[in-house]
Amino acid sequence: MKKILSKEQLQAHKRKLLLVGLAVLILSITAVGYISTRNQVLIEDGNVILDVQTRRETVGEVLTEAEVDYIDEDRITPGVNTTVEDEMTIQITRAQNIEIVDEDETHILLTPVETVEDALVEARILIRPDDKVSPSVDTILEEGMKIEITRAVPCEILVDGEVIEVNTINETVEEVLTEADVELEEKDLINHDLDETITEDMTIEITRVEKEVITKTEEVDFKTLRQNDGNLEKGKTRVEREGKLGLKEIEIEITYEDGEEVERVVLSEEVTEDPINRVVKIGTKEPKPEPKPEPKPAATTAPVVSRSSSAVTRSLRVEATAYSSQDPGVGTITATGARLRHGIIAVDPRVIPLGTKIYVPGYGYGVAADTGGAIKGNKIDLAYENRSDALQFGRQMKTIRIYD
Repeated sequence: MKKILSKEQLQAHKRKLLLVGLAVLILSITAVGYISTRNQVLIEDGNVILDVQTRRETVGEVLTEAEVDYIDEDRITPGVNTTVEDEMTIQITRAQNIEIVDEDETHILLTPVETVEDALVEARILIRPDDKVSPSVDTILEEGMKIEITRAVPCEILVDGEVIEVNTINETVEEVLTEADVELEEKDLINHDLDETITEDMTIEITRVEKEVITKTEEVDFKTLRQNDGNLEKGKTRVEREGKLGLKEIEIEITYEDGEEVERVVLSEEVTEDPINRVVKIGTKEPKPEPKPEPKPAATTAPVVSRSSSAVTRSLRVEATAYSSQDPGVGTITATGARLRHGIIAVDPRVIPLGTKIYVPGYGYGVAADTGGAIKGNKIDLAYENRSDALQFGRQMKTIRIYD
C-alpha cells in the first residue's frame, strides 16, 4: 500500500536529501584538495628510476619514504636538505671503491666522482706532463678500478756534442734512446747496456765511432851487398852499383771516436816496386909492400888504440847506433874485409876515412873499417859481438875523438 506523505513530511524529506548532497559535495572537494597537495618527484638511482608522489618536504625525507638507502659518500643532487618541489628530479650517484697506486704509495678511495682525473683531484695527487696514468685520465670510473701512476724519471743523453735532457717513463736505456730519436750505429760505443734499467739522473754517453781505410805509399830501403874483389887491394872499396829505394803500398784502417783519431791498424802491405841493392866491392888483393916508418894495422883487424900510439887530432859530435853480425842481412865480413867484431866502426868515408882510429865514450877504442847504406854524414855504427848488446846500446849522441 503506497504511503502518502503529508506536505510537512515531504518538505522534511527534501531537506534531508539536500543535506546529504551537500555532504557528498564537501567530501569530494576535500578529497580533490588533499590529492592536489602532493608533489610529483622522479628519483634516478643509476639504472633504476622511481616516479613517486609525495607530501614530504625535503629530498632526504622523500628518499626515506621511497625506501631508497644511501651512504654519506654517495652524491645526491640536489642535496638531502633541499625543499621538494613539484616535478623535481633527484639524482643519486653511488660512491665506488677505487685503488690508486702511485709508485710505492697506495690510496684507497670511496668516491662518487665520474672519471679517473676527478679521482686523482679528490686524492690530491699531482700529475706532471711526462707522468703516465693508466687507465687514461678521461676514463669513466668503475667499481673496484685500479689506477696506476708511472712517474717520469729525469736523465740525460750525451751525444754528438749535445746534452739531451729527458723525463721518461720508459724502463730501459734502449727505450729512452728511441724516445729521444737517437740512433746507434753498429760501431758506436755506449757507457750502459741497452737493456739496463733507467735510474734517476742517469747519464747515457754515446761515442760515435767511424773507421776509414786509406792507402799510403812508402819507400823500401835497399840493402848493401859486399862482394870480395881480388883485383882490388885490401883496404879499398869500390861501389859497383848504387842502390835505389823501392816502393810499397800500405793499406791502413784509421779509427775515429767523436771525430778524433784514436787508432791506426795496418791491414796489408804490398811492394809495388822492388828496391835495387847497393853493391860494394871489397878489395882482397895483397898490396905491394912499401917501407913505412910506422905501418898502419892491416884492414883485416881492428886494433885497440891507446892514447900513447897516436895524438888526438879532432873531436866530432855524431849520432851513434849499434849493430852485430846477427842482424838480418849483415854477415860477418865488413866493407874492408875485416871480421865483424867489437871495435869495428862503420863510418861515412867522406867524413871519417877508413882505417881511422876512433875513441867512443862508453864503447872504447875502435877503427873505421866498415860502411853502411844508412851511415851518412855525422853518423857511426858500432859493432858488437851479439845483437842483444847492440840493441841495449840503441841510438845515442856522442862526442868522439878521431886519431890520424
